[in-house]
Amino acid sequence: MFHNLSDKDVKLRSFDLLDASKGGGKFSVANAAEWLVTPLMEDTDAQPLSEMNQSMKEVALIRHSGGVTLLVGPVGPAEAYTIVEVRNQGLKAWVQMDDVLVRAGESRRSEEMIFCFEPTFTATDIWTRWVATTHGVRRNKGAVYGWCSWYDRTTKIDAAHVLDVTKTIEANADTFGRGIIQIDDGYQKMDGDWSGNKKFPEGMAAIAKRIRAAGCIPGVWFAPLMINPAHPWGKANPEAIQKNAKGIENFMNPNSFHPDGANWINPSHPESKKFLFNTIRDAKERGYGYIKIDFNGIGNRFVDPTKTRLQIFRELYTLYREAAGDEMYILSCLGQPTRGVIGFIDAARVGPDSHPAHFNKCLDSVLRFQIYDNVWWQNDADVAYIAEKLPSRKLGPVRQGDGMWKTWLATVALVGGTAMVSEPINAPDCKEFWRNYEIMRPGSREPARLLTLGQSGDNSIFGFSAQRPYGDFAVYNLYNSIEGERALKLDFNDAGLPSGVKCAVFDFWKNKVVGYATDSYTTVALPQYSSALLRFTPLTDDRPMLVGSDLHLSIGATDIDNLRVLPSSLVVELSDAGAQEGSLTFHSKKALAVAGSENCKVVAVENLGDNLWKVKITGRKWGQAQKLSLKIMK
Repeated sequence: MFHNLSDKDVKLRSFDLLDASKGGGKFSVANAAEWLVTPLMEDTDAQPLSEMNQSMKEVALIRHSGGVTLLVGPVGPAEAYTIVEVRNQGLKAWVQMDDVLVRAGESRRSEEMIFCFEPTFTATDIWTRWVATTHGVRRNKGAVYGWCSWYDRTTKIDAAHVLDVTKTIEANADTFGRGIIQIDDGYQKMDGDWSGNKKFPEGMAAIAKRIRAAGCIPGVWFAPLMINPAHPWGKANPEAIQKNAKGIENFMNPNSFHPDGANWINPSHPESKKFLFNTIRDAKERGYGYIKIDFNGIGNRFVDPTKTRLQIFRELYTLYREAAGDEMYILSCLGQPTRGVIGFIDAARVGPDSHPAHFNKCLDSVLRFQIYDNVWWQNDADVAYIAEKLPSRKLGPVRQGDGMWKTWLATVALVGGTAMVSEPINAPDCKEFWRNYEIMRPGSREPARLLTLGQSGDNSIFGFSAQRPYGDFAVYNLYNSIEGERALKLDFNDAGLPSGVKCAVFDFWKNKVVGYATDSYTTVALPQYSSALLRFTPLTDDRPMLVGSDLHLSIGATDIDNLRVLPSSLVVELSDAGAQEGSLTFHSKKALAVAGSENCKVVAVENLGDNLWKVKITGRKWGQAQKLSLKIMK
């Protein structure tokens, strides 16, 4: 706490909360090369303590190869952004108070920070949940899925295409479900005027009405702080435009998507607040139920000199939520996590745009930031693509090949927050790949976790362990991110699997059990950017056990609601997630046979040998309870 006991106003620059970087207080370890420093709110590289020489946004994880971990980060209440600095093996943690004004006789508190010595996942759980509590997190909405226009058409989007996509989704509910149909950049008359341009002649409300009539949720993109230099409001309110220290208006240079360039609105100005409120309220009144908020740069010069950047950002998102109402689903397109939006949004983009040219760059962010999913918000990894290449797609093929495409598809599904695609799904050549959307819709019920977090900068193993009344299992994606081929090893103790118990290993893409393992499993050599998506099922007794599914990329975690084994029968209750056609694989020492089904059809039960049985299913009905029964033969 800082108390200004003088008779003059002062500017408060920072609080130093810990400084173990100088003589007498230096952070000292036996071998600095054995400690890895991982930034948790930016995607800069993890580095050994012996080499790390930088400042990191907000929080850092410092872990010894033997497992001892120190997490340093802010916990709130939300006062200001923090910095963790590691230089020359010295550790410093401080609070950026942004030169806020503290008037004579007034006081100002700093941000609180935690210094937590716990195992990696315990430490991240304690910290993220502490922040969620102090920042008033909202988790009243779950994961979503749907279609976004951006990579399909970019700013060339038009009403005719949106309506044709809507018609395709409406006519194929068993494939697409009833998710989000989101119109991205390119529909607006100009930045700042978010009504429909001439490509949307009937207006944005008419589009929203048609999408709702199809049973879907209409969504729309905004960049509320971006405003065209010719916009009348900007000309009438020049004092509400962001300016630099010299009083020159901040300006984004023209580009192919925004040929006029753009100014930026100062969110702290009273007139700006009215304008921004009406921007979001207009979307609600036009019938939209989902908004994507992009370009969140608030600047650094505000009307109220007593507020930090974090406080201004949170005030802005307070306004957005008030304008949108509680029912509106808000996705904030951030690129990296920030505490500024916690409590006001439902989902956050946690990585760069997922252009097919650089999925590996997206993975660096999406997997490291997985600790925030379903704790601060639903994580948005950006879109997946339903095929490695598609003639009707304006973007090119996945440059890193089929292996990378499958890795990214699995990543988006296992992240669990938003499972969006951005393909010309109404195009004839796209139809043959529709199943690749089905298997990721919706995202996994069990969000993935990066097992290598804090252990290395290599995002190689991610997934989850799931507890079910009918039998526990685990699903992990083992990914080769480095040049050349290599095999990857999963340690069952790290993966939440029991020791000393034989597990069936099911490969999703091969749709078969590829082996059995106890205590660990090592893949075949995988090419760079390829991965093995595997389910591990402990074979704990002689009952028939589900060991695999190719209906959904979570391999039974999302597509199966329940499974009951009776003395002479087995009943599987399916959700409406996943593909219309596919198969379930069981391990059973007794033969299995078809007994019956509801809202789906069992085509065949195939004996694979080695006590394995494949149950082939078709005709699954979205939105309806599905069940199948199998006889357990004597």
